[in-house]
Amino acid sequence: MERPRFPLGYSASLDGARGLMTITVIAAHLDPDWYPGAIIFMDTFFIISGYLITSLLLKDWFELGRIRFARFYLRRIYRLYPALVLMLAAYLIVAALFLRPFEPALRAVGAALFYMMNWARAFDWDISTHLGHAWSLSIEEQFYVCWPPLCLLLLRREGKRTWPPVAVLIAIGVASMAWRHALAETGAPVYRLYNGTDVRLDALTFGCALGFLLHDGASRVARLARAIAPVAAPAVSLGLFLFGFHANYFDREWYLWQSSLCVGLSTVLVACLAARKDTLAHRLYEWAPAVFLGRICYGLYLWHYPILALMETRWNLPLEIRLLVGVPAALALATLSYKFVELPLMRLRPGG
Repeated sequence: MERPRFPLGYSASLDGARGLMTITVIAAHLDPDWYPGAIIFMDTFFIISGYLITSLLLKDWFELGRIRFARFYLRRIYRLYPALVLMLAAYLIVAALFLRPFEPALRAVGAALFYMMNWARAFDWDISTHLGHAWSLSIEEQFYVCWPPLCLLLLRREGKRTWPPVAVLIAIGVASMAWRHALAETGAPVYRLYNGTDVRLDALTFGCALGFLLHDGASRVARLARAIAPVAAPAVSLGLFLFGFHANYFDREWYLWQSSLCVGLSTVLVACLAARKDTLAHRLYEWAPAVFLGRICYGLYLWHYPILALMETRWNLPLEIRLLVGVPAALALATLSYKFVELPLMRLRPGG
């Protein structure tokens, strides 16, 4: 079986992009007026995840003729679950000491632990809001469960042909966009539009499609991405960042058309970052502090929201204290989590 060239391995630019995008999310959680459109970059996270996971699955398929499901799922568990459990345990201790009634906090922990937080928020379950950020983790984990078997089905059906699986993935993504638009048109609640897995499939499936399109570095799409990257990557980065000052997930226009536009632009950005290494955007995203934030971004995402939410809603601390105390505390905990929990367990994963 012919082995295509895989553009895998460590990508400092994708790490740095995630790090800088996490900063916009933290800014929005500190004060929504600072950066109301941080939701743009949550979709970019999903695209990056779809691309990286699909690339790993394709690497298995083309090198071994199969997908190692046990290895795949064990690696995801080792990477994601221990850090999540640590944060949830800490939150439970704080909740037991300071939050009354305690039951909503306990239900929130259950929703986060079993990766159902997005549906809990979508349908307004009676849970604490301090773990609401786990909605995105829930969507990603649901994707991790469902996508590998579907990917194998497409590969077995189509063999080495790239475009049929890509067409299926794009069709799913476009259907998700259309469904989101229809729900918005008919007055669905914002939290249903924001949190449902079914209205987030466009970003994930477009990322998966990129995995198929870019797995051979000599493909037409890879060559096109390399050709446009010097102009497109900086332009799209700047455009998305500036639009983030105007987009707002409470605005119904976001769900009618703005989110679809930003998902399309973010897909172009990820393609450019993955296919080439030497643009102005790469130099920005490979800035050392950005790359560091990217490496700890999972822990930073886990810890920052409950810390900031508790400081605001339980102790009524002013914005200045949340910024000067809460953010450094989240950074410190994320760094400790990465060094003493995530890294050691990543080394123990099957395949290292």
